[in-house]
Amino acid sequence: MKKSAFIALMLLLSSATFAQFTVSGELRTRGEYRDGYKTIPTSSTNSLTMVGQRTRLNVFYQKDKLTTYISLQDARIWGEDKWKADNNGLGLFEGWVEYRFNNNVALKAGRQPLIYDDQRLFCSGDWRTFAEAHDVARMLFTTNDKTLHFHLGYAINNDGDIEADAFLSEYSLKAIQYKNMVYGHLNKSWSSGFSASLVGVRDGFQADPSGTSQPDPLEVNYRTTFGSYLEYQTDSWFFSAAGYLQRGTALDNRDIKANFYSARAKYMFTPKNTLMLGYDHYSGTDFSSTDALTESSTFSTLYGPGHKFLGYMDYFGVPENHGAGINDLLLRANIGIGKKGELEATFHQFNLPEEYLSNGTQVDKNLGQEFDLVYSHKLDNAVTIKAGFSTFFYTESMEQLKGRISGQGDSALFGWVMLVVKPTFFSTE
Repeated sequence: MKKSAFIALMLLLSSATFAQFTVSGELRTRGEYRDGYKTIPTSSTNSLTMVGQRTRLNVFYQKDKLTTYISLQDARIWGEDKWKADNNGLGLFEGWVEYRFNNNVALKAGRQPLIYDDQRLFCSGDWRTFAEAHDVARMLFTTNDKTLHFHLGYAINNDGDIEADAFLSEYSLKAIQYKNMVYGHLNKSWSSGFSASLVGVRDGFQADPSGTSQPDPLEVNYRTTFGSYLEYQTDSWFFSAAGYLQRGTALDNRDIKANFYSARAKYMFTPKNTLMLGYDHYSGTDFSSTDALTESSTFSTLYGPGHKFLGYMDYFGVPENHGAGINDLLLRANIGIGKKGELEATFHQFNLPEEYLSNGTQVDKNLGQEFDLVYSHKLDNAVTIKAGFSTFFYTESMEQLKGRISGQGDSALFGWVMLVVKPTFFSTE
């Protein structure tokens, strides 16, 4: 028995010299105090204290032309399960394989996050306890010097029980997930510090039936988003700009004619001490016009983060929800505290691009200001502690946007503390 175990161990160690094999984990616990998170509190609402927990076990393997990655995840809110119940909450967050045909061409298929540029259109949604990943196949092309990359991706979604069916049927998640998607992303970088990306995304959603008609799985409304993202960096300065157009047909069959643009300028006194000025514009629909009945000018952020942009209180986490668009002028300072600490302070001024809400009410464009404060401290290579505090100084227009009665709102507060532990259990590196 001992001899067999020794031989198995020697074989494992021998194979490890030819392959990269890593087993790692993530244990993230975040406590939150919500009294004005996402919407305006009133005297009749009660503050919420909650704890979210995410646990992941990751296995990475790479040998020759083959790379695989599996990430098992359990995401939960403390108390959602009975103490004495054996509720299986384990799921697959990532599970993909990448095969490199040569130095320039690879195929990557499976469940995987899509992350590009500043994550405005695609992201992993890391703030959320459950995070976000797509079931997608991607062709990856790159040049020998790695300065030019082109990704072409395709995804198609169906219900899980369709495997037993012989023909196409209605997609039950049609209201929240695309039926199919194809995208292309081209990025070129130069030694001067400049890089440019071109992106095009075409996603289709199964249309809702009109009147008393039955759902038609072949009737799909398509939306196209295309544009560019630019970056330029020197030793002391960082600049970025993005612009996207959106065309197609919305879920409610209106024509889409929307746009987005943003700009950032950051000065770096030191790598950890910076000052940044930014502006984001998400177009909205003019609900005072009769064109709003047949045309939507509301820009959708597709599969971008609901937390990274537009303030950490997530009043506009999905900016297309209220239809009127949003403008965000922000000023951010990052300050290094010692060798392992960093403080981030951000001030936002929010305004509506259009002065009419979806219910036809005319309002002042000024929605208010938000202040976000985040402190991060790295205890060691595997353990980080973060804490944040946010408050929103809203106007009467914001109260109307959120469906509140003017003058009845209370102070909006949001605070959180998060422990992030990312251990490496085993690695051949």
